[in-house]
Order: sequence, then C-alpha cells, then structure tokens
Amino acid sequence: MPRRTAAARFVKVGGAARPPFAPWLLRAFLAVAFCGDFSLKPAAAITIQFDYTHDQGIGFFGTAENPTLARTTLEFAAKTFTSFTDTLAAIEPGGGNRWNALYVDPLTNTYKSTVDLTVPQNTLIVYAMPLDLAGQTLGQASPGTRSFIGTPTAAFSAAVTNRNQGNSSVDFAPWGGMIAVDMFDSSGVARNWHFDVNTPPSPDEYDFYTVVTHELAHMLGFGTSAAFSADVLNGTFIGAYSQTLYNGVVPLSGGQHWASDVTSPPYLPGTQPRPSLGPTLPRGERRLFTPLDYAALADVGWQVPAKLYQLPGDFNGDHIVDGADFLVWQRNFGKSGILPADANVDGVVDAYDAWIMQQNYGAMGAQFPLDAVAGTSVPEPTSVALTLSAAAVLFGCMRRRKSQSIMNDVMAASCTHVNAT
Repeated sequence: MPRRTAAARFVKVGGAARPPFAPWLLRAFLAVAFCGDFSLKPAAAITIQFDYTHDQGIGFFGTAENPTLARTTLEFAAKTFTSFTDTLAAIEPGGGNRWNALYVDPLTNTYKSTVDLTVPQNTLIVYAMPLDLAGQTLGQASPGTRSFIGTPTAAFSAAVTNRNQGNSSVDFAPWGGMIAVDMFDSSGVARNWHFDVNTPPSPDEYDFYTVVTHELAHMLGFGTSAAFSADVLNGTFIGAYSQTLYNGVVPLSGGQHWASDVTSPPYLPGTQPRPSLGPTLPRGERRLFTPLDYAALADVGWQVPAKLYQLPGDFNGDHIVDGADFLVWQRNFGKSGILPADANVDGVVDAYDAWIMQQNYGAMGAQFPLDAVAGTSVPEPTSVALTLSAAAVLFGCMRRRKSQSIMNDVMAASCTHVNAT
C-alpha cells in the first residue's frame, strides 16, 4: 500500500471530510518567523512608528539592535492595525508652518511636547513610555493633540489637525500619541508580564500582547475621540458598523470600553470571545482583537478591510478554522496580492497570518445574515436614520458620514486604560 501523506489524509469534522491539522509544521514556521527578521515584508497601508525616547536609562524596551521581548511584542501588536487603507497627510514643518506635538504624561496628567515633529505620510508616531502606573492600571494610552506656533497655512493646519481627513467628529486621524505600560504592581514588585505571543500566559501572568493591542486601539480613537463619543447614546455604542455586526446597539462600560459581558460575532453563539476592548483583563488570559473591535474603529473613521469583520483564520470560507485553512495558508505562504490566506489583509501571506489562524484554531462562525442586514435602518446621534446595505457595511471600506456639528477631535487630556483583575 502506498504511504499516505498528511495532505492526503482526511478526518471527519461535523460530518464533512477535512484535511487534518499539521501543528508541527505550523510551529516550525512560527518559530522561524518570530525568532528573527524574515524576508516577507507586508505592504502595510499605514505604519505605526514607536518613539522610545522615554525608555532611555530604563531599558524596558531595549534597543533596535538588542530589543527586549516587550519591544518585539509591542511592534508585533501594531500589525493589528497596519492594513487600514487610510491616506494620512504628511506633516512637514518649515518656514511659518510650526507646531507642538502634545501627548499626555499619565503620571502628571499634563502634556509633554515635541516641537516641529515631522510625521511621514500614512504614519503614526507613538511615544512608548514604561512607567509605574497608579493602582491596578496595566496600560494607558491616548491620541496626541497639538498647538500651533504662529499662523500656519490652512493646508498645514489641516494636515496636523486631522491628517486631511476632514471633520474629526466623523473621521478621526491623529498624528499619533502615546502608550504607557506598567512596570510594577501596587506593592512595588515588577509586573508579572507574559511577553511571548506564541504561548498562552500562565495563571499568574498578564498578557502583554493583549494590553498593548487594547491600548493602541485607544490611541486610534476608541473611547478617546469625538468621533467615538458621537456614537455613544445612553450608555451604548450605536456606530453603524458595530450595530450591524452585533445586531443591535453595543453596551458600554464607563463610556470608553465595551461592557464586561459583550462578546463578538461572527463566532457561533456560546463560543463568542470577549473582545479586546473590555474594561479589565484577568491574569492568565489572552484576548485577541475581534471583528467587533475592528467594527468600532471603522465607526471612528478608519478604513478597515472588510475581511477583518469575518471569522479570523477562516481562509476557505467554510465557517470553521481547521486543518483545511492551514493547507490554504501553506500553499500561499510567501505570495503577495489579494489572497484568501492573508488574514490581516496587508498584501502578503506570512507567519503573522498563520499566527492568527493558530490563535483561532477550532473556532466556528455563523453564516452572517446578509439578507437581514440589507436595507435596515441604524439610528445615529442626530436622529437621522442611515440606511445601510450589506455590501457597504460588510464588503466595503467606505467611510461613514453624519450630519452634525464639528467637535474637538480629542477629548482634552484624555487617556483610557485597562485594569488588572
């Protein structure tokens, strides 16, 4: 009898024949990818560039030549957002165009500033700050704001204020901001962080990836921007993308996080995970960035690829993440373009896509009721109904537009954080 290969064997899952998972091969790919640099470079739409000035003399993040696990995990977490397709104007000071980039110092609740910061097109600059945060706070973040020196041109002002995205209460786009992570617990002992993205945290550790991903979303405007607050009504979030995915308004906790009992579609009911943007994080738990979290950032104004609202890691579209999806990824590894195994839609199939599949392995999703979504009305804060089509909500990257007065783009000195539990 001829020998059967792993790709030739099939197992029964839910009554259907499926190829088995080859975990040893996936682990091998992940080990190569995350133990050093690898040649596949994503075609990211936006870049999150970290500034480690505030780590000088501390060494929490190490150096570019000798990074710590904290640094590599923070930069890994940024890949959650770099496939957004926004076009952000460059900020290029010079002549009479001068400004101060302002960002919050969580220890004093005052602003630090950088004079005449240059920000490249499609780039966000984020100041990373290792601190001894108050109480049970694990991490804290906020978008930056600004002040002008003299009288800039209208074009420069628009680039600084909202990256040429127009009304910031509809479409939020900062120059960047700050993220702070806690180094010590309330008793002064070094925080028991779990940094390794390839293994789950132990019961006595806090997952660093979960915290910094959560905080970067706050820097992007979740809970911290006027575009977010415009969609808050009576303790719920009424953004059109979020409502469509959640099938109703989404309960909030404190106006800046999802309520603690919120879970994310399109996973099957009873198996839906808690989203990243909840108010607290228990020890020993990793929370991935879910389709509901992505939908909220779309409501803030970010151009989120529609694939990110779907079941993560389901490369063949059969609503289960299993060995068949691993084979799709394996056959497309290293390729670029529009491919089903590109989980984060950054234009290249790489180890990060395998990581997303691995983290969701075994998950099942419901067939999204497209016919029920088409033509529904979703209330907006202006009480004007916005008619949604399934094509626009699920398969488009269109920015929403609301008719309402312009608000400040950043809540004054606003930071939001996740607490330990």
